[in-house]
Amino acid sequence: MTLDQFRQLAETWGGDIDRWPTATQDAAREIATSSEGGRILKEQLRLDRLFAIAPDVRDQRAGRLGFAVLQQLAKGDRDRPWFRRLWRPASLFPAASLAGSAMAGLWLAGSLPYHQPAALLQAGRWRRDRQVSFRGATIPHPVERLWPAAVGLHL
Repeated sequence: MTLDQFRQLAETWGGDIDRWPTATQDAAREIATSSEGGRILKEQLRLDRLFAIAPDVRDQRAGRLGFAVLQQLAKGDRDRPWFRRLWRPASLFPAASLAGSAMAGLWLAGSLPYHQPAALLQAGRWRRDRQVSFRGATIPHPVERLWPAAVGLHL
């Protein structure tokens, strides 16, 4: 066992070697006989004694402390005015997402071309001779009547 391992075990298990894992106790007793090992154990024993002392708390002091804690809890439960609740981060999330969506929409609208080239419109135009048969009746294709007017073509 090295001195660093001894220090780590002393900080973990305390200054009493009898409380340490049984596999390490013999090696720890050998290191404890050295001056550095003895100093480490003395520090840990002093810390163990400090933790073993129960604090002296009077009933009156404990009652005042409990009352102060309850007052703080009660103060936090009060509802804030509506205008202060609006500025909390959770209430700003829907407004921020709506603003972000609007900005993305405006950016897309500005980045796409406003007018389509005439060649694209001509390539996608329906022919006038396209007709649909339905139960023996031939009617003009419904898209032919709606689509050209929607994109501004006059046939």
